[in-house]
Amino acid sequence: MALGQTTHSDIRLRQQTVKLKELRAKDATELSRLRTDVEHLVRAVDQLTAHKRQLLDALSPLTSPVRALPVQPQPHSSH
Repeated sequence: MALGQTTHSDIRLRQQTVKLKELRAKDATELSRLRTDVEHLVRAVDQLTAHKRQLLDALSPLTSPVRALPVQPQPHSSH
């Protein structure tokens, strides 16, 4: 092999490096998308939680327990 000539292993190594860089770029793009998705999901969960709280507050007077008042003994009247 002449001096300065690229070896087969060098070519394979460069090809593998290119593939890995491409994968890394795709992973970075995917991570960015996932971060955005998480932000949107957190907002949706917060909105649903607030809505649930509003519904529970609106229902609470309707679902509050009804308590019977104690009955006072009635005096017996004699005729």
